[in-house]
Amino acid sequence: MTDVSTTPRRAMSPMRKLRIWEAHGGICILCEQKIFASQGEKWIIEHKRALVLGGADDDANCGPAHETCRRVKDKADVAAGAKAKRRKAKMLGIKKPSTWQSKWKRRVNGRTVLRDSI
Repeated sequence: MTDVSTTPRRAMSPMRKLRIWEAHGGICILCEQKIFASQGEKWIIEHKRALVLGGADDDANCGPAHETCRRVKDKADVAAGAKAKRRKAKMLGIKKPSTWQSKWKRRVNGRTVLRDSI
């Protein structure tokens, strides 16, 4: 498994978009259907392997995708990226910061008492 650090994103110039579009022949890399951009169908350049999951930001890892297809993939990528980062943090022994700030705590019986170790 590759490291889960996020790869820096390069600028997507119009020439780069055209180069990627032509390399794939206007076919969506996610659903493998033709994108009718000339008829106003919305599309975007999408990374095959998400940057957050260790994907490279080069033309070989990019392709055109329908806007609706991208939304579905991005939702899954965000969840997978968050899980990978949680696993890495756990493996490295990094703990979440404590959320309580008060020196008081409420017992099960309803009494409020001072915390022992602050």
